[in-house]
Amino acid sequence: MRTSEERVAELHKRMERMRRTKSQHRYRAVCIALYAACMIVTVGFSILISQAPLQSPTQAGSGATASIFAENPVLGYIVVALVALLLGISVTVFCFRLKQHMAEKENYDD
Repeated sequence: MRTSEERVAELHKRMERMRRTKSQHRYRAVCIALYAACMIVTVGFSILISQAPLQSPTQAGSGATASIFAENPVLGYIVVALVALLLGISVTVFCFRLKQHMAEKENYDD
């Protein structure tokens, strides 16, 4: 037979396991939702950029061949740079959070 203290201690352990499991499910759901949002934004930008009106290469000067914007070639480079920067920041934040989460999980398991 277990004493009351042992029962209470076991109940607290079980509650902590349930809380940790619920927290892991919530974390996983948030990560999946954020990745889905990133994919939607990326695909949306791709579709938006592909729908942009382009000039023929003969009309655009040699300096604007890499630009998707015919009237202002610098704007195209700025948009591509900003999208690349945002993607880099999001990947860096994700990797940092994943490393932090794994370290916390490893410390908790010990």
